[in-house]
Amino acid sequence: IDQKKGMFCCSSRDEDKGSRPGDRPPISRDAANPQGNGRPVGVGIVFQPDSTGALHVKSLAVGGPAEKCGQVSIGDVLHEIDGHHVYRKPVAQLAPLILGQEGTVVRLGVQRGNLQRLVYVELRRGWSMVQAPAAAGG
Repeated sequence: IDQKKGMFCCSSRDEDKGSRPGDRPPISRDAANPQGNGRPVGVGIVFQPDSTGALHVKSLAVGGPAEKCGQVSIGDVLHEIDGHHVYRKPVAQLAPLILGQEGTVVRLGVQRGNLQRLVYVELRRGWSMVQAPAAAGG
């Protein structure tokens, strides 16, 4: 959760660079575990709230579960997580619902464009920025 930018990333993030220990969200506390065993992981979606508090998909992590499945689109609006209605809920309430053990499934209900019904997407958790491939040459 990045409250300064008003964005929420559905992934387990290691934000050690340039941050103080108290600045990191609780989901990153066990970053010392290099294999990620037991560490909550997400689905590689970054949400950004609009002026009403609704969370829109801002971006998808390259190689993350959401991008790989091809069923989540930029601009989708989050309404449900595993049957819990989360439309316009505080961001702090969403991380525990989306993040979970690697390999488990989370079901998101999103509104796409002008569709009157929700589109449901099931994603297998397994993405973390820590797991992202290194840049070429580095």
